[in-house]
Amino acid sequence: MSKIDNDVRITAKSVIKGNEYRKKRIRLKNASPFDLLAAVEIERCLGDLWLNVENAKVRKIMQGNIYKSIVQDMPYEHIHNPMCGRRQFYEARNELVRMVAVALDMAPGE
Repeated sequence: MSKIDNDVRITAKSVIKGNEYRKKRIRLKNASPFDLLAAVEIERCLGDLWLNVENAKVRKIMQGNIYKSIVQDMPYEHIHNPMCGRRQFYEARNELVRMVAVALDMAPGE
Protein backbone atom coordinates (compact mmCIF):
# COMPACT_ATOMS: atom_id res chain seq x y z
CA MET A 1 0.00 0.00 0.00
CA SER A 2 1.52 3.30 -1.07
CA LYS A 3 0.79 6.69 0.45
CA ILE A 4 -0.87 9.51 -1.43
CA ASP A 5 -0.59 13.24 -0.81
CA ASN A 6 -2.89 14.65 1.83
CA ASP A 7 -4.79 16.96 -0.57
CA VAL A 8 -5.46 14.04 -2.91
CA ARG A 9 -6.58 11.86 0.01
CA ILE A 10 -9.01 14.55 1.19
CA THR A 11 -10.42 14.99 -2.31
CA ALA A 12 -10.83 11.25 -2.92
CA LYS A 13 -12.51 10.86 0.46
CA SER A 14 -14.89 13.71 -0.43
CA VAL A 15 -15.76 12.00 -3.70
CA ILE A 16 -16.62 8.83 -1.78
CA LYS A 17 -18.64 10.81 0.79
CA GLY A 18 -20.73 12.33 -2.01
CA ASN A 19 -21.48 9.00 -3.62
CA GLU A 20 -24.97 8.63 -2.12
CA TYR A 21 -25.98 12.02 -3.59
CA ARG A 22 -24.37 10.93 -6.85
CA LYS A 23 -26.43 7.72 -6.89
CA LYS A 24 -29.57 9.80 -6.42
CA ARG A 25 -28.65 12.06 -9.37
CA ILE A 26 -28.03 8.96 -11.48
CA ARG A 27 -31.44 7.52 -10.53
CA LEU A 28 -33.09 10.84 -11.43
CA LYS A 29 -31.19 10.90 -14.74
CA ASN A 30 -29.58 14.20 -13.75
CA ALA A 31 -26.00 12.94 -13.49
CA SER A 32 -22.88 14.45 -14.99
CA PRO A 33 -20.30 12.31 -16.79
CA PHE A 34 -18.14 12.57 -13.67
CA ASP A 35 -21.01 11.27 -11.54
CA LEU A 36 -21.28 8.21 -13.75
CA LEU A 37 -17.53 7.59 -13.76
CA ALA A 38 -17.10 8.12 -10.01
CA ALA A 39 -20.02 5.87 -9.06
CA VAL A 40 -18.73 3.03 -11.22
CA GLU A 41 -15.15 3.38 -9.99
CA ILE A 42 -16.13 3.56 -6.32
CA GLU A 43 -18.19 0.38 -6.65
CA ARG A 44 -15.36 -1.33 -8.54
CA CYS A 45 -12.75 -0.30 -5.97
CA LEU A 46 -14.98 -1.38 -3.11
CA GLY A 47 -15.46 -4.78 -4.72
CA ASP A 48 -11.71 -5.12 -5.38
CA LEU A 49 -10.79 -4.16 -1.82
CA TRP A 50 -8.67 -6.97 -0.45
CA LEU A 51 -9.75 -7.76 3.09
CA ASN A 52 -8.03 -11.13 3.58
CA VAL A 53 -11.37 -12.81 4.22
CA GLU A 54 -12.42 -16.03 2.50
CA ASN A 55 -16.12 -15.84 3.28
CA ALA A 56 -17.82 -13.68 0.62
CA LYS A 57 -20.72 -12.74 2.90
CA VAL A 58 -18.40 -11.51 5.66
CA ARG A 59 -16.26 -9.63 3.10
CA LYS A 60 -19.38 -7.89 1.74
CA ILE A 61 -20.40 -6.82 5.26
CA MET A 62 -16.90 -5.50 5.96
CA GLN A 63 -16.87 -3.59 2.67
CA GLY A 64 -20.22 -2.06 3.56
CA ASN A 65 -18.94 -1.05 6.99
CA ILE A 66 -15.86 0.60 5.49
CA TYR A 67 -17.96 2.47 2.91
CA LYS A 68 -20.45 3.53 5.59
CA SER A 69 -17.67 4.79 7.84
CA ILE A 70 -16.43 7.12 5.09
CA VAL A 71 -19.84 8.28 3.85
CA GLN A 72 -21.20 8.93 7.34
CA ASP A 73 -17.85 10.00 8.83
CA MET A 74 -18.23 7.25 11.41
CA PRO A 75 -15.24 6.02 13.44
CA TYR A 76 -14.48 2.35 13.94
CA GLU A 77 -15.76 2.47 17.51
CA HIS A 78 -19.29 3.35 16.32
CA ILE A 79 -19.54 0.59 13.71
CA HIS A 80 -21.80 -2.21 14.92
CA ASN A 81 -19.96 -5.51 14.50
CA PRO A 82 -17.10 -4.37 12.23
CA MET A 83 -15.91 -8.00 11.90
CA CYS A 84 -12.23 -7.04 12.04
CA GLY A 85 -9.77 -5.27 14.25
CA ARG A 86 -9.32 -1.51 14.35
CA ARG A 87 -5.98 -1.56 12.54
CA GLN A 88 -7.22 -3.78 9.70
CA PHE A 89 -10.33 -1.61 9.40
CA TYR A 90 -8.40 1.63 8.98
CA GLU A 91 -5.83 0.05 6.67
CA ALA A 92 -8.65 -1.16 4.43
CA ARG A 93 -10.39 2.21 4.62
CA ASN A 94 -7.19 4.04 3.63
CA GLU A 95 -6.61 1.55 0.84
CA LEU A 96 -10.11 2.20 -0.52
CA VAL A 97 -9.44 5.95 -0.58
CA ARG A 98 -6.11 5.33 -2.37
CA MET A 99 -7.72 2.99 -4.90
CA VAL A 100 -10.42 5.56 -5.72
CA ALA A 101 -7.78 8.29 -6.12
CA VAL A 102 -5.83 6.11 -8.55
CA ALA A 103 -8.98 5.04 -10.43
CA LEU A 104 -10.01 8.68 -10.93
CA ASP A 105 -6.49 9.66 -12.07
CA MET A 106 -5.85 11.83 -9.02
CA ALA A 107 -2.81 9.80 -7.94
CA PRO A 108 -0.24 7.66 -9.75
CA GLY A 109 -0.84 3.93 -9.75
CA GLU A 110 1.70 1.37 -8.65
